[in-house]
Amino acid sequence: MRQPTPGKILLADERGVAESDRFRRFSTFSFGLFAHPHKGPFGRLYGWNEETLAGGHALDFTVAEASHVLIIPVTGAVTLVASETLETAVDVEEMLVLTVPAGSILRVQNPYPEELVSFLHVWLLADAPVSAVTIQQATFSLEAAPGQLQLLVPEPAGVALPVALSLGRFAGRQEAIYQMGNIESSFFAFVLAGAFEVEGRLMHEKDGLALWNAGEIELEALSNDAIIIVLEIKQQAEA
Repeated sequence: MRQPTPGKILLADERGVAESDRFRRFSTFSFGLFAHPHKGPFGRLYGWNEETLAGGHALDFTVAEASHVLIIPVTGAVTLVASETLETAVDVEEMLVLTVPAGSILRVQNPYPEELVSFLHVWLLADAPVSAVTIQQATFSLEAAPGQLQLLVPEPAGVALPVALSLGRFAGRQEAIYQMGNIESSFFAFVLAGAFEVEGRLMHEKDGLALWNAGEIELEALSNDAIIIVLEIKQQAEA
């Protein structure tokens, strides 16, 4: 009999909520003003946020420690400015990876005057001291590879990233196996739409799942047009 993989599920309805007249944020882990004793970081992964931003508005984030920040638009595009030095934009079916030094200010702006945009922003601690902002970008198409997990490969291949991100859209009862590149790495999954069973855990929309000591992970979609995002996260280097 297959031994269960140790892990922890993070339910959608237990996420932290922060909102104003210009934004609404759902946080899977403690982030910003949301602090919960049982929502601490998972290894180097310390932020997984779903953000909605009103038309024409911007948000500023202060980066306390050198980090890799992944921006994945869900609807619309966003513009990013890092420490007033680099400005870039990212649209749907794209992922932007910013590597930013400690003390940086990261601004995310909705370029549309009146339309809402929504996006994910994922935060991971960087290993070595980071002296300058760098940007890498990856593109994908959910229509191009139905029923498969697509590995997103950021370009240009400059800064070595401690994380591999894959995503896919599945029809009901389609299955996939994710093979870990290193058993010492950890695994995190987030259901963007629909429902899945992942390593025997039932996951609904916007649930997260952290697993460790895993060699391979079995997943099965339980609804049509179900979308899942998975991260393989390398251990943090010792100081």
